Amino acid sequence: MSPLVREQLHAREAAEGRREAARPVLPSNPVVAGSGAWRSGSGPGAQQSANWYVTVSQELELAGQRGKRLDAADADLRSLQFRVEAARAETAADAWAAYFRALAAAERTRVAARLETAAASVATTVRAMAVNGLSSEVDADVAETQALRASRVRLEAEADAAALAARARALVGAPPEADVTGTLEPLAVAEAAQPRPELLAVEEERGFFEARGEALGRERIPNPTLSLFVQNDGFDERVLGAGLSFPIPLPQPVGRTRRGERLEAHAEAQRAGAEADRLRREHGLELVAARAAYGAATKARALYTAERTERAAVRLEAIATQVKAGRLAVRDALIAQAALVEQLSGEIDVREQLCLASVRLNRAAGVAP
Repeated sequence: MSPLVREQLHAREAAEGRREAARPVLPSNPVVAGSGAWRSGSGPGAQQSANWYVTVSQELELAGQRGKRLDAADADLRSLQFRVEAARAETAADAWAAYFRALAAAERTRVAARLETAAASVATTVRAMAVNGLSSEVDADVAETQALRASRVRLEAEADAAALAARARALVGAPPEADVTGTLEPLAVAEAAQPRPELLAVEEERGFFEARGEALGRERIPNPTLSLFVQNDGFDERVLGAGLSFPIPLPQPVGRTRRGERLEAHAEAQRAGAEADRLRREHGLELVAARAAYGAATKARALYTAERTERAAVRLEAIATQVKAGRLAVRDALIAQAALVEQLSGEIDVREQLCLASVRLNRAAGVAP
């Protein structure tokens, strides 16, 4: 699993813990207090008696603070759940992009191998012609230089393909020996956009701060404490009673009115609202750019037909034969090689760009690929 997804899952677990902490009905646990004393006189006929006193008190919330705390905890939990979904969508998009890049690199490696074979064949042919006086030594040296360059390009392509395949395996959690196989075809793109989880997470975060501010506002209302007591007085009489006490709220800064916390919650809610507005604007622009890029990539892909690609591959392999038959000059053969390789590489490039554009468009449209 992606470290980013694991991070957000643990954050969601923390939010679940905060919601569990907001569930208790009573704001505090009951308090039991007791005291005892032994009374005895010192004069003749003095009486002795035991005095004891037991009281049970419980703080009560009457202003609905618990409901607002639960509302805030629920909004916080929903926000973290959307962040988990956003992390999964981002990880999936990265994995698809790495997968398509790995497939394209593998195809470039195969094209580089074909170029290496063709260049080596041309170099061998031209060198034989130079030995027989049918070509110059300079042409033979140039052809061999091109063959060496083709071998170097093939080695570099293999290294890039290995690195990109390793990244693709790492993103999906595949074992190191797993092969990255498939076809370089784009994903089905979403027709309609929907709100992205990043935006929904920020909107729920704003709801969390708003609910927290309301909960803090209700905490300004004093909580009464109900107490019940039983005592045994000096005359061995049982006394039962009840009491009700209220804290005295004092203005800040003498007492605590939660004014600072309420100001903080209000500012954080406004900050989240501004962030949501920014994300809506950015997501809208990103969607427009993604659709334009996908449209351009689709048109570019249509330029490279299967017939053109196959014809370029056949022509590349036949260059050595054309040179040997005298129908193609050495310098023209090298120029033709470069043009045909550009055709084959360009076809891979446009297919890769179309695949990456499909991933980008789905991500911008709020659809997890």
